[in-house]
Amino acid sequence: MKKEKHIYLSTINTILKGNYLKYAFYLILLLGSVFFSTMSTFMTKILLDILQQPTASEYFLVVKDPLSIFFTNLFGGFDFLKNNLWIFSIIIVGIALAMALFNISRMYLRSFIMTSISKKTQLMLFNHVERLPYNYIKSLKNGDIIQTCTRDEETLRRFLIGDMHTIFYTLFTLIFAFTILATISYKVALMSICVLPILFIYSFFLIKIVRKRYRLTDDSEGLMTAKIEENLASVRIVKAFNNEKYEIDDFEKYLKDYRNKYISWRKMSSFFFSSSDIMVFSQITIATIVSIILCVSGEITYATVIVSTSYVSMIVWPIRDVATTLSNFARVLAALDRIHLIINQPIEDIETGLKPKITGNIEFRNVSFKFDDDKKNTLSNISFKVKKGQTVAIMGKTGSGKSTLVLLLTRLYDLTSGEILIDGINIKDISKKYLRQNISLVLQEPFLFSKSVISNIKITNERLSKEEVINATKIAAIHENILALEKGYHTQVGEKGVSLSGGQKQRVAIARSLVNKTPILIFDDSLSAVDTETDIKIRSQLKARMKDTTTFIITHRVATAKDADVIIVLENNTISEIGNYQQLINQDGLFKRINDIQSKME
Repeated sequence: MKKEKHIYLSTINTILKGNYLKYAFYLILLLGSVFFSTMSTFMTKILLDILQQPTASEYFLVVKDPLSIFFTNLFGGFDFLKNNLWIFSIIIVGIALAMALFNISRMYLRSFIMTSISKKTQLMLFNHVERLPYNYIKSLKNGDIIQTCTRDEETLRRFLIGDMHTIFYTLFTLIFAFTILATISYKVALMSICVLPILFIYSFFLIKIVRKRYRLTDDSEGLMTAKIEENLASVRIVKAFNNEKYEIDDFEKYLKDYRNKYISWRKMSSFFFSSSDIMVFSQITIATIVSIILCVSGEITYATVIVSTSYVSMIVWPIRDVATTLSNFARVLAALDRIHLIINQPIEDIETGLKPKITGNIEFRNVSFKFDDDKKNTLSNISFKVKKGQTVAIMGKTGSGKSTLVLLLTRLYDLTSGEILIDGINIKDISKKYLRQNISLVLQEPFLFSKSVISNIKITNERLSKEEVINATKIAAIHENILALEKGYHTQVGEKGVSLSGGQKQRVAIARSLVNKTPILIFDDSLSAVDTETDIKIRSQLKARMKDTTTFIITHRVATAKDADVIIVLENNTISEIGNYQQLINQDGLFKRINDIQSKME
């Protein structure tokens, strides 16, 4: 429990940092607003008491509370107020103006704090998500991340501004109203809060059940959101396989689960609200009956009965709202848990490390790698050397670890054992940011942003000239295709490059990597969507113009790997063959079998 409390306070402190003074001033304004509101009601009591009593002696005989006597004397005494009742209109209007001033200032500051917190929290979450390690991001569901950065942020913001306003408003009202009631009649004051301890004890135990059910509902909604996001991302596959009905039926399961958990939560929540309402009305009834009895016995005036009833309502209904806030607290704690889960996760250190000149000499020494949730190694005892400017082709069956191998080179994953050296330096000693600046990676399924073609190519360096961009697109064999588009290089490619074909997207991604002119270049099966002729054209231009670039090509085509200086064949999660084309073709291994099959197909 202490650990959870520390987590919640730590998260709130992170979000409110920089806004504490504004928040404190907001509470001061709220305090002033509540003070003038209670005093306005109290002035009504003094007015009614003065109107009821004909003389000062009778007034002070009946009205015995020190607060009423103090304010009566403060505003000129009984006789002066009795003969100048218009003074009360000035007092009440003055109090109303003061309340208006406090309320306007408070609402303005509230809006400012709310927008400030929203901007800071969303920016902080997005910044943290962007800087989390790749393997951790991959372990999270997109729907959960989106929900945390949007709805959970909104829930927490509303709590810090709206719900905390209710809590402090209730606290201030209780202090002022109860103090005034206590000075008028301690019996009425005690009767005005006699049920409240029972209400809070009742709420404390019931709220745990409400909180548990809400968390289950919230988690179910996160799964449903993730399912929607997944289907939007895979709409092409769904339609291609006529899988709409299956996906709709599958989504209905998520929907039914959410509905059942939501109904269960709302039933308990409704029971809590209705049962607490009974206690609230019981409290008002008890205080009213006691006030009437005291009035009949002569202990208090009928003006005191009216004002006491008003004060009891002022106390009880805000407390009722606090009880409602407590029921919503489950949502806040769940939001805090998820926000903390992200912002408490250590961000990736990409700055620390050496920044040596990288030329492209690479060595793997007994490298092994295992995913956290796997029992066996994805790669085992990988060892090979590559000289500067060489081209390395990596082949193997699906799932043999080809992509993982090159991702180890960029440190998107960190190896489990062994060493990877670049120009004789262990990559663990090199700054991740600097390392990735010197390695260009072209993925099999390239991602293009909803921007123009030229913006996508220049995304890593906005200062690139148009000539540099065109040179890269010519090497990638996409220049002519871009010119054929409606607006050429300024054509918007749409979300995820939807307006381009698979091969065009791959070649734009290749051009995007080439403009960086890095000493190491990796093609992760990124020539798979282009025809063989274009494949050969791209590789020949790369070889001619980038002689000093060490290039890794993951491929399933023997034709693509044929001209490589080194061919690495992965089998059973390790290197089964290594050499050039002529060496491997003379061995009775996987490479020869692949070559024979592809030769027959041609």
